[in-house]
Amino acid sequence: MIMTTVLAVALGLAPVKDGSVQTVGGDYTTAIGHYSQSIDQQGTTHLRGFNRFTGAPYEIAIDKTGKVEGTVGDWYVSFRVSEAG
Repeated sequence: MIMTTVLAVALGLAPVKDGSVQTVGGDYTTAIGHYSQSIDQQGTTHLRGFNRFTGAPYEIAIDKTGKVEGTVGDWYVSFRVSEAG
């Protein structure tokens, strides 16, 4: 679930307000569709796929500290994720 939420934010499907994701409908799995996930030797998670709405490819990396960065088509995205609490 956390990876689909990260992708929803990166793809602009989930609005963020005051640092929290505003869930609209709750489950973004259908909107995001299929993507590949791998973890490299440094523990960075890589998510790759295509935006179902625009067709733009995306490649997102999430490091161990929660830093998210990558590209969605021509756009560069960068933000940090952490556990709610």
